[in-house]
Amino acid sequence: MTKLNFWERLFPIKRDFHKMIRNQAEATTNVVDFLSCWISSRSEEDYQRLIREADRADSCRFTMEENLIEAFVTPFDRQDIYSLSVEMARIVEYSKSTQAEMEAFEVLADPIILYMLQKLKEGTVQLVEAMDLLKGDPRKSQIQIGNIRKVELTIEDKYRVGMAELFKSPDLMHALRYREVYHHIKDAAIHLGYTTDVLHRIVVRVV
Repeated sequence: MTKLNFWERLFPIKRDFHKMIRNQAEATTNVVDFLSCWISSRSEEDYQRLIREADRADSCRFTMEENLIEAFVTPFDRQDIYSLSVEMARIVEYSKSTQAEMEAFEVLADPIILYMLQKLKEGTVQLVEAMDLLKGDPRKSQIQIGNIRKVELTIEDKYRVGMAELFKSPDLMHALRYREVYHHIKDAAIHLGYTTDVLHRIVVRVV
């Protein structure tokens, strides 16, 4: 930490990486929220809100990458910053693909989909809260990190329950369509977990 402070004095940090990370986390949460809204409404307005926020999340990520290339000093390991940004981007990608497949395959929301998305949203909200604590009091983010990991496990459990029910269905095409949607939401949760692992590694290194 002393070494980092020396370089910070010599080359002051002009880029607020904490804010950039937080902005991307917020946009990621909004994407999941707008996906939940679209599932209920199936409206063009909610679809456009989802796409706009996904574009904002991508913009946050690209800005982050540009600044990482140019920055001489970062508040914590630049590889961790990059990994954090990439894993959040995967959450957005799987949220978008969930919407695309539900529309293409004419899949309606069932209790499994609604539950998994509700939990995914809870997890991303916790992620934003953890990001807020990263700069001022990173140790306190342990609570949010623990909650996010519980969310990931809960979604995986619900996925297995849903798949077990689908395997009982005599309608193979119905089962295949819903399996694709379940799987994409589960993948979004997995990358939420990966994001949390990187965040936890950062916390351990800076406290």
